[in-house]
Amino acid sequence: MLVGFVREHIEAIGPARALFLDFPMGRGMGKPNDPDFQKRVIRAAFKLFEKTSGPVLEDFPETIPVLQGRMGYALPPELVLNADDIGDVDELVASVSKEMDALRNDYEAAVLSRGRTTVGASQLRIDDLAPFIAQFVRGEFPKSPRKGLPAIPLLKLAVEDLEAYYTETRTYRDKIDNLELIGSWFWENTSAGRLLLSLEAVSLVSSDRVMLQIVEMSLMAPRFWSNGPLPGSSAAGW
Repeated sequence: MLVGFVREHIEAIGPARALFLDFPMGRGMGKPNDPDFQKRVIRAAFKLFEKTSGPVLEDFPETIPVLQGRMGYALPPELVLNADDIGDVDELVASVSKEMDALRNDYEAAVLSRGRTTVGASQLRIDDLAPFIAQFVRGEFPKSPRKGLPAIPLLKLAVEDLEAYYTETRTYRDKIDNLELIGSWFWENTSAGRLLLSLEAVSLVSSDRVMLQIVEMSLMAPRFWSNGPLPGSSAAGW
């Protein structure tokens, strides 16, 4: 049984039974905090086990709209910082720390309520995320504090942890289920988003090929491929 979002991939794979979901990528069971909707998805998938021959590909009858064909929030193409736009990195890190302190009680409440968190992939302390990322913004390449994991792969995980800290808090605190709203808030209105955009700006002019590759693959900031490649990139990730 395969439950998937990309029809072309499902058709190419040809599994015995498949349920196509017209949902944003990453929402395998549908809408968050909507158990009735999620049960409908699961029951529709299990019902395909009644089919005695295949391959079977059926559409789930309900959709979750996406904006302009996107699977989630994508940064406006004009929102690209240059290295000259970054300003005082210490002030930026202090602002991020202040934001994170203000969110901490709600983040902890979210973890307690959900019984889980995706923050922690980097294994850095939450308070160490912004300072670690800031070292790269300054043009430094710090030694990785994790044995067996180089600094740049660890940087990617730190970026993911920082974003997750904010988004998990906001989705819990304000009961928001809107990828565009969450994305625009984080990337366009928080100091943490500004820090990561500054990191992207530095990476675009970096001589390190791995740093540039991370940017090109939109692993540092959510860029939508149809907007075209970022200035200074090879477009390999688009």
